[in-house]
Amino acid sequence: MHKKSIVVAATLLSLGMHTEAFASETQVAARNAALETVVETDFDATWNELVSELAGRNYQINTLVKKDRTMKVMFQTAIPSQYVDCGEISVNSKHAQFGERNYNFLAANSVRYLVADERADELVDIERRTSLSAVANISLTPMGQGTMVHVDAVYVMKFRTREFGRNVATRKTDDTLNFDSANGASKTESIRQGATSKSVTIECRATGAFERDIVSVLGNPS
Repeated sequence: MHKKSIVVAATLLSLGMHTEAFASETQVAARNAALETVVETDFDATWNELVSELAGRNYQINTLVKKDRTMKVMFQTAIPSQYVDCGEISVNSKHAQFGERNYNFLAANSVRYLVADERADELVDIERRTSLSAVANISLTPMGQGTMVHVDAVYVMKFRTREFGRNVATRKTDDTLNFDSANGASKTESIRQGATSKSVTIECRATGAFERDIVSVLGNPS
């Protein structure tokens, strides 16, 4: 059954939970998510099926060059963790009045939470938004008994953090990571835990879900 839409709205997590595991177990991304497979249909049938089925999944087909046997397909999502693995982030803060607050969440997804600043005696509101866009490059090669299908993609992960507080020096950051099916990318992010912050390395890699989803429209490739 086809997904009706790949573009989904981000869900911000509740502020009222002091101790909560916000993430399921991090998905393990393949070291190289590019795919190459052979289907039994000829070039024309394979091409037509890709165009028809991918459009039915609400992908945006950017480029079709049949004489070169290539096409480009794009999607965007505000919940990137199905498609990229950026690891997990843990946040821990303690305060005599506001108590202990522990959070664990996927670095790829949007999240909102509160930490207690022990110097200013207040709760600081942290809003961390993420989004992902990707373009798959699909090439077809006719073979004696079918068609070779090669899929690789380029990814753009956006990170936007805003902090809100009355008596603290708040920050805002905007970062972007660019990577592809074969290679990841990393950045260092400063994570506020209260009055202090810690540096965390965020490394993102493709899970291969985008590439596999494209190939899956062709039925049962070998």
